[in-house]
Amino acid sequence: MEDIKIKEISTENLIIGAGVFGLSIANYLLDLNEEVILLDKSINPKEASHYALGRIDPVLGGAGHGNETKPLDVAKISTRAYKKFLDLDSSFKKNIDLEIKPTYHFYKNKSEFEAIRKVIDEIDLEKKYFSLEHKDISDLEFLSQKSNKMVARFEGTIFINSKKYREELFNKVSKNYFINDEVKKISEEKHTTKVFGEKNIYNAKKVFIAAGPWTNSIKGMNLKEEIIPSKGQIIKFLDKENMFTNFHLHGPCSIVRKQDGLIWVAATVEDKGFDKNITEDSKKELLKKAIQIYPKISEFEFHSQTACLRPSIKSDLPFIDKVSNKEIYVASGGDGWGIMMSILVGEILYKISNKA
Repeated sequence: MEDIKIKEISTENLIIGAGVFGLSIANYLLDLNEEVILLDKSINPKEASHYALGRIDPVLGGAGHGNETKPLDVAKISTRAYKKFLDLDSSFKKNIDLEIKPTYHFYKNKSEFEAIRKVIDEIDLEKKYFSLEHKDISDLEFLSQKSNKMVARFEGTIFINSKKYREELFNKVSKNYFINDEVKKISEEKHTTKVFGEKNIYNAKKVFIAAGPWTNSIKGMNLKEEIIPSKGQIIKFLDKENMFTNFHLHGPCSIVRKQDGLIWVAATVEDKGFDKNITEDSKKELLKKAIQIYPKISEFEFHSQTACLRPSIKSDLPFIDKVSNKEIYVASGGDGWGIMMSILVGEILYKISNKA
């Protein structure tokens, strides 16, 4: 059998990972006419950005996570991301199914309501983007009247199709800059950084690692911040009678009708390592939570269930920073907010790398 020759390829900027973080970095650099190579072990990676709910919301916390709002520092940065989504050109927004839906948010007491209002006041003083209003649950017949929680109507939640969003970003990069290769090791040399792939060796001035929960598994990486997989499962239902109207319910879970016509119920937060299998227990857990706020969901026909691994760190913010004496940078983390924060990643890393 003939030996396969390993090629050495040189580039100014090497990006590892073709999820939404890696693609955001690639597109930002290409817009500046920078030299770029983008690597991924899969031509069409079906990871977090393929399955995510696609909620863009700088104010409310994750459904079922126990936090009414995002921490203020997270909310402020997230608002920048939110505005960038609104500023996308109309054709791009149409291609990713971008829409703004009212949210009916379930909360326990007045102090939780005021906490949400306080965040809105801090990030949107002129109330240009967001508003919050208490609603009497008895006036909302479609909701569970047995709930012991109160309800507020929150205006401003964006939803996108995260799978289409990733595809649009990938199409902008084009195949001219993409190589299908799996990275095994990174080595800092005197004048360059060597990246050893399964197919090729790459010499790069700058290396940007956006490998999601697999970031720590690359040999040669010594990250102080541990990036771990956080498993999230979503269940979907058919709405043949068009019973679920144009709103988003947010409480112990998120319930929303997306433009694919399906009712999405999201999402579990599980520490299961790299296990991506769907489970009956998670399906039952999500359905139970959904019935608490929208009893009619039990009448809908079950359609499908998905699971994915989100890169997670202790804080809600992504980890975006230089990680070595050479020019090696990491962009990962973000957990359930990775899709929203991805739109800022290229800009943030470019500024960091040019200060280095």
